[in-house]
Amino acid sequence: MITKIAFLSNYTIDLIINNFKNLAEKSRISIKTYYPGFNQISNEIRNQNSGLYQFEPDMIFISFDVNPLIFDSINSDDDAKKFDRLFTEFFDMLKELNNKLSHSIILIENFYLDPVLNSGTLEYNDRNSLENLLLQKNFELVNFKEQNPNFKIVDINSLLKYYGASELFDYKYYYLAKYRWSSKGVKHLSNLYLNHLKAYLGFRKKCIVLDLDNTLWGGIIGQDGLENLILSNDGLGKSYYDFQKLLLMLYSRGIILAICSKNSENVVDEVFEKHPYMLIKKSHLASLKINWNNKFENIKDIANELNIGLDSIVFLDDSEFERNLIRQQLPEVEVPDLPKDPTLYPHFLSQLEFFNFHQLTSEDFQRNKTYHENLQRKEYQKSFKTFEDYLKSLNMVVKIDEINNFTFPRILQLIQKTNQFNTTTKRYTESVLKQIMNDSNYKIYSFSVEDKFGDNGIVGVVILKLDFEETKMVIDSFIMSCRVIGRNIESAIIYFILNKAKSLKFNSVEAEIIPTEKNEPCRDVYKKNHFTETQKNQWLFNVNENVLNLPDYFILKTD
Repeated sequence: MITKIAFLSNYTIDLIINNFKNLAEKSRISIKTYYPGFNQISNEIRNQNSGLYQFEPDMIFISFDVNPLIFDSINSDDDAKKFDRLFTEFFDMLKELNNKLSHSIILIENFYLDPVLNSGTLEYNDRNSLENLLLQKNFELVNFKEQNPNFKIVDINSLLKYYGASELFDYKYYYLAKYRWSSKGVKHLSNLYLNHLKAYLGFRKKCIVLDLDNTLWGGIIGQDGLENLILSNDGLGKSYYDFQKLLLMLYSRGIILAICSKNSENVVDEVFEKHPYMLIKKSHLASLKINWNNKFENIKDIANELNIGLDSIVFLDDSEFERNLIRQQLPEVEVPDLPKDPTLYPHFLSQLEFFNFHQLTSEDFQRNKTYHENLQRKEYQKSFKTFEDYLKSLNMVVKIDEINNFTFPRILQLIQKTNQFNTTTKRYTESVLKQIMNDSNYKIYSFSVEDKFGDNGIVGVVILKLDFEETKMVIDSFIMSCRVIGRNIESAIIYFILNKAKSLKFNSVEAEIIPTEKNEPCRDVYKKNHFTETQKNQWLFNVNENVLNLPDYFILKTD
């Protein structure tokens, strides 16, 4: 899938675009770009026949440097009103763009002040100081984004705060070529753009696998003992403490935490249970491999337990030997180098670029809870003689709803990131999914699952194409989260699809499997549910001649 990306700016950004394209290529992301040149924002937006609208972008990056517009000092209320009108016109232009390209995601940089224009001691003390006025406009930008969900903010100010304008700007280039950013600025800004692209496409890791000794705490528990570990809310121990705090922040956003450590479990348990500054508890961990086995074998076991791909894992370990071993044995796993100095751990973690979000869903907040519930299900299953008896005992309720604005973000998330149970692996962008959602020839349904152990939330989506001329329904996409694989939920969804086809007077349902390296768990979904293979990976169910019953261990609820 190719993502079409347009760039609009009021200054020269060619080098940023070129570097961004190189980064996207290295990340194996296919893109096509459009850039009309600098200072064409108004022309491109106001002119309905401009190249921007002919390009029909999925994403638009807008880089609007306000500094040339405010180079004259704002010393009076009248000057401030002129300044205010400039932004009113700009926001009106953005609304026009949103109306004309409602299917596009528009990413706009927040407003920053060139230090050259800083008013020294006047800043934040005079109501018309430039920093103060820009702060107000950035608040307006946030409010604008809240009212217009297609807009996202690219936080340039955080880059400036962290690296400093002296490192990011090049004034010689600016005066010679209307080019603001230094080579380092180009690197950091284009990388920030790439992170937003990855967030848009749903490219992020799911799980952090952690070592223990000299990673979550300082020292070796088996040698130093509990009382001598470096872990506290002061001094060097605070770096490990803050590192754990940041890990728990990622945990709260749905990132899975797991342990892979060469240790004795009974010794490690003492730290989890008794150390006063151990923030990460066993209840936060979806899997613990604390033994003396090879770590690459343990990580494979973790991936199997959690039903995730190895390429969803980030491995953090202070040992260079262990890191290199994982890189050699499991090249799919991401293995960044932890700093040798543990005081840099918190900063290192905060700068990792594997966890890109534009929006969090309720399922993200509940994800870790559902993994713990899955562990309970696995233990509970052992008490049954047959798998069917186990399924019957779960009291599963499958609820199916047609897509709406509330469920749209979660459905988009599933489409963009699900690999294992994804029959066709079609990666629809937000803009394309909106078009399908509003097309009367398509139906999009989400499904959620609840059982005696808990509510898994929205765990799957089906996209159905309706062909009224041929009186057939085509299953365009059938996607289900790895968290619920193995409970035969797919049969309940197939039952719903076939009955929907029958109610619409269709004669048949057609489906396709497009095999990938990762989607083996869904390869037999149609065969198992009595479809006929008409040719390789093409499946057909004749609605008039066949009947499929709902398994008696499900309750099916539809809107």
